[in-house]
Amino acid sequence: MSNESSLSKIAASMGFREVPEVLAAAETPIDRGHHLALAVGRGSGVEAVYSLAVSGACSSESGLQALVLVPTRDRATEVALAIQRSVGERGLRAGVATLRPDGSLDVEAAAVQCLVARPSLLLPEIRLGRLGLGGLALLILDGVADLEDLDEWTSVDPLLDTLGGDTRRIAVTRRVDEEFQKLVKRQLPRGRRWPDSAFEESESPDPAEGGYPDRLEVGLGATEEERLSLLVRALSGRAEARVRCRTEGAIRSVGAALESEGFTLGEPGDDWDVVATRPKAGAATGTTRAWFGLPFSIESLIAGPGDHAVALVDTTHSAHLEILAQRAGISLRYLPGSLPATELDPLGQFRSLVRARVEKGGTDAELLVIRPLVEEFGTARVAAALSDLLRRSGGGDAAVRPWADVEAASRGGEQTRAMQPSPGRTTGGASAGGPAHRGARGSWSRVFIGAGNRDSVKVGDLVGAITGETGIAGGQIGKIEIRGSFSLVEIDSQVVDRVIEKLNGTPIRGREVTVKHDQGR
Repeated sequence: MSNESSLSKIAASMGFREVPEVLAAAETPIDRGHHLALAVGRGSGVEAVYSLAVSGACSSESGLQALVLVPTRDRATEVALAIQRSVGERGLRAGVATLRPDGSLDVEAAAVQCLVARPSLLLPEIRLGRLGLGGLALLILDGVADLEDLDEWTSVDPLLDTLGGDTRRIAVTRRVDEEFQKLVKRQLPRGRRWPDSAFEESESPDPAEGGYPDRLEVGLGATEEERLSLLVRALSGRAEARVRCRTEGAIRSVGAALESEGFTLGEPGDDWDVVATRPKAGAATGTTRAWFGLPFSIESLIAGPGDHAVALVDTTHSAHLEILAQRAGISLRYLPGSLPATELDPLGQFRSLVRARVEKGGTDAELLVIRPLVEEFGTARVAAALSDLLRRSGGGDAAVRPWADVEAASRGGEQTRAMQPSPGRTTGGASAGGPAHRGARGSWSRVFIGAGNRDSVKVGDLVGAITGETGIAGGQIGKIEIRGSFSLVEIDSQVVDRVIEKLNGTPIRGREVTVKHDQGR
C-alpha cells in the first residue's frame, strides 16, 4: 500500500473526507524516527498523527509500547477510540487507564500496547515502580498547555528523563509559549517542529499574494443546528453562497438549510461542495464563501482577496482556527451571538461564566473533593449535577438568570426568544445594570488592553476575562484586534466604563494588564 493511500485510510477511519495537513506534515518525520513538536488544536486531525505513530512504533506482541498523556478523562476516551479505529486491524490495542477500588492501576488496562491516561493516574505508578517503561517505544504528550493534572509532580520532565534514547517523543500544544519552547529544547533534541511559523518569529503572508481573505467572520456553535443558524444569518443580504463542508453529512444539511431560505442549489465545482444562488436576488448582492466546519488545511482557506468569507466551526475547534488564521495572516471577527463571545440566552451566559472560571484556575481543592465522583460517574455527569445544584441553590452569579428561565431555554424555540429582555426592561431578576440585549447597544467604544501576541493572548482569553470579571454579555463585545504588545477591543458604549474599571489590573495569562480608553481614533 502506498504512503498516500495509507494516510487516506487513516483519515477515513476517523471520518475525514481528506488527509488533514498535520498528518501529511508528520508522515516524513515519523517515518524517519524523529521527535515531533506540533502546534495544533482540537479538530486538526492530530489523532490521526497519533495513530500513524502508534502503528509504526508498536508490534502485536504483548506489553506496553506506547503511552499517551492527556489532560482530561474525556479526552483520554476520545484519543483511545480514535487510535483503536485505525490500528485495530493490525492486531494492536489502545485503551484508557483505569483504577481499581484500592487506587492501584488496573493491570489489564496496562496490558494494551497503547495506553492513554491522565498524568495523575500514571505518574504515581511509575514512581513506585509498578508500571515499567523499559519497552516504551513512543510517548505522546497531548495538549501540553493543558497538562496540569500532575499529582504531586510539578512537570513531566522526571518522566521524560527516565525514557531511553530510542523512545520517540511527540509533544502537541495549542499555544507555543516560552515554557513549551523550553520543553522542546530539553526533551525533543533535534525534533521536527510544525508549523514553522508557530515556533519562529516570521511575517504573516500577504493575503493579496496568498489568495486568502483579509478577514474571516467566525460563527462558533456547540451543535450543527447552531452552526446552520449562524450560516443563514451570515448570508442575509447575499445573492450567492459557496460552501466547503468538512463531512458528507454536512453537505446535505447545508444544502437543505439554504433551500429553506430560498436559495436554489447549483452544481458544485471549484472545490466548493454547495453552490447556491437566490433566484430573485432583489437588493441582495455579492458572494459569500463559507467553510462549514474547521478547514483541514491553510490552503483550503484560499478564497480570493476581497471576498466575504465566513467560517462556522465547532466551539472546541476555535483554538485551531486561530492558528490557521495566524498562519495565513487573516484577521478574525466573531459573529454576534457566537461563542466564545457568549450567546445572549441564559444558557450561553452561564457557559461563559463557567469557561472564565475554568481558565482562571485555582480549583485544586475542589478537584480533590470531586475526583472520586468523576471516577465513578464521568466528568460530564458530575459537572451537570454541580451545575444543577448551583442553579437551584441560587448561589450563581447575578448575571445568570433564575433556573426557570434556563430550563425553558434548554428546550429552545420561540419560548426562549420570548424571554429575551427588551431594551430598558429587566427579566427574571436581572438588574438594569446587568447584561443588555444586543439590540439595546447604541455604539461601540474601543478599549486598549495591555496584552497581545507576545503574551500568547488569544481571543478566548480576552472574551473570558471580560465576561468573567465584568458580567457583561458576549453580544456587548465587538471586534477584537490582537497586536504585538497590546489588544484593541470594541465594547458596547453603555458599559465600557464598567469594563475598564473592573478589568484594569486583572491578570490575563498571568500578567496584570492595563485597561483604558483607546486614544487611537
